[in-house]
Amino acid sequence: VPAEAEPIDVAAGLFRPSPDDVRVTMELTSSGRWVADYYPCESVEEIGEGRLRIVLRTRDTRWVRGLALRLGDMGRVVGPPELAAGVRDDAERALALYGS
Repeated sequence: VPAEAEPIDVAAGLFRPSPDDVRVTMELTSSGRWVADYYPCESVEEIGEGRLRIVLRTRDTRWVRGLALRLGDMGRVVGPPELAAGVRDDAERALALYGS
């Protein structure tokens, strides 16, 4: 588990989904499975070769975008499509800055 992982503080109260939350689907490699342990998931599905497909809910997708960038090749956002595209754009911008 990376040092920058931020586990949910259970003492602060249980996660209560809202109808306004965005349902985010991510696919994780075997190295990224720790995400399912650290964040409350609506569903966790084994998809073969040690990989997982998870669904989590959030009101603010900014942290998901940051998580996806930190994961690198250990995971990716697959839905909703506009969020997945935003993460790809974020990654391309970061790579362009790195290459400058």
